[in-house]
Amino acid sequence: MKPKNILYTAFILFILTLLTGCSATTDQQVAAIPLFPDQHGWDLKQLSISDADTTLDFKRVNCVWVIGDDNQASDEPRVTALAEKLVTMAPQGLASIERDRYNDFKVGDGNFTRKVILTFKDKRSYTLLIGKPSITKPAYIRFTDKNQVFRVEEPLISQIKVDAGSWRAPEEG
Repeated sequence: MKPKNILYTAFILFILTLLTGCSATTDQQVAAIPLFPDQHGWDLKQLSISDADTTLDFKRVNCVWVIGDDNQASDEPRVTALAEKLVTMAPQGLASIERDRYNDFKVGDGNFTRKVILTFKDKRSYTLLIGKPSITKPAYIRFTDKNQVFRVEEPLISQIKVDAGSWRAPEEG
């Protein structure tokens, strides 16, 4: 092959690599898109948080978040912040699409750190499984009806407790 043809071929391969081999750009595009791009925290009507043993339900009554069937007063700013964060959360990248890896990320149907059910005012409902494997730093999230497992910011997991007392309105006194 002539040196001119080799140089031309190398240049074409370089351009093709730039156009098709930029996986970091793909991850950035995924991270920029929120899970619910057209929704806000105030669009939620009900929020249910579970671990393996306990379920805690929040609902809006007269535009105020309450806890449980007996409508106990909640720590409104804290619940509102959690609702907004859940709805506007944007994944940081795709971790897996393989079903046999769900338990590795703790987002399996029977093996999860938290299960969150979001019900919007228009009656649409979504179930998210959130996993926090003990040996890794990031947290992971999966919609129960999808195969994709996404990395998400870690502080989200520490904010989602299923203890009703931690979400009740502070007592005045």
